[in-house]
Amino acid sequence: MHISMPAGILRKLSMQAITRNKLLLATFLMTVLYAFHYGIPLYATSSYLHLYFGSTTISMLYVIGSFVTLITSLHVAKYIKKFHTYTFTLGLVIAEMITLTAFALTTSPLFIGLFFVIHFCLQTLLFICINVFMEAFSKHAETGSIRGVFLVLLNLGILMSPLIGGLVLSKAGFTALYIVATVALIPFIFFLHQYLQHIKEPAYHRIDMMQAFLKAWRNRDLKGALVAALALECFYAVMVIYSPIYLSSLGIPLTVYLSVILPFALLPFVLLPYELGWLADTKIGEKELMILGLTIITISLFTMVIIDSPNIFLWIALLVFSRIGAACTETMAYTYYFKKVSAEDASLTALFGNMRSTATILVGILGFCLSPLLVVYPQIIFIILGVAIISSIIYIIPIRDTL
Repeated sequence: MHISMPAGILRKLSMQAITRNKLLLATFLMTVLYAFHYGIPLYATSSYLHLYFGSTTISMLYVIGSFVTLITSLHVAKYIKKFHTYTFTLGLVIAEMITLTAFALTTSPLFIGLFFVIHFCLQTLLFICINVFMEAFSKHAETGSIRGVFLVLLNLGILMSPLIGGLVLSKAGFTALYIVATVALIPFIFFLHQYLQHIKEPAYHRIDMMQAFLKAWRNRDLKGALVAALALECFYAVMVIYSPIYLSSLGIPLTVYLSVILPFALLPFVLLPYELGWLADTKIGEKELMILGLTIITISLFTMVIIDSPNIFLWIALLVFSRIGAACTETMAYTYYFKKVSAEDASLTALFGNMRSTATILVGILGFCLSPLLVVYPQIIFIILGVAIISSIIYIIPIRDTL
């Protein structure tokens, strides 16, 4: 016996689907705008700070920013629950626009350092809020595909950003660079206010980082994925903080690094993740690809030590090679970890998400300790990082593939 649904219910379900897709599209557009805001000044900031501070102070600023971010991110769910996602996100965006504008306009070293730390923290909290919106519109069966689109859009935006940043920097300088990054948040506010003001709040869970760390460390599979993620984030931190300064010392201008070298270097993050995911699911296990990725990164770091040429094509080839390894490691560590962790386990999820702040703290402290040596032999940080990354493979060998 065939029973048809009433026309009114069908219309209501259809309208709900249309509304959900519209809200999801708005969130995707906000993701691209956030990527521009985040990516345009990303690789230029350490060089800008270098105009006012030495390497020791720059390292400590990144350490302080990461500590503040780590602490605030542990409590962000409490504040989102108290103020609701829309209001909290709107407040963050307005605060970030004011902070980055002040960072661009001030010439006081004290305020430059202060505004940098605040900006460093706010942009991370804003990214967490975008993830909350994404989660609110994701049906369980579609989470993977929605997250896939989200990561592609984020990486595309970050891929295009250095090109924009390089053009702005060459024409108008650092102040204009940060103003352009700030302007990217104006349409962000429009989409936020127009479409996401009345979303249904998701469930918020208490986060216990120490318990999550102990749980993960006792599990060889989770421990291996976390160590791989931490090693990768340490590589990213060195590339963001120290590589622009190092290449500048070789005679490669920052504008060339941003607008010529980086757009090629970041291509693997857009082109490879889907194919790598397919390989991990059907042909080769995550463990083998993780080890391969970390090995490629290590080789590229040791090669950076011996190359002192300002040849742009040589550095494009080397940085593309390093990012192939990074894309491989990132895709496998992320995929493997979340195959092992339930979506409801907020503490283990937060633990993985805080690997970036932890890595920046470690690299910043290392840079601070090495600052006298970095002046005369800046390549030493590549050597130490390479040794640390190849050593991390010891923790990955014992994990079990999900293939």
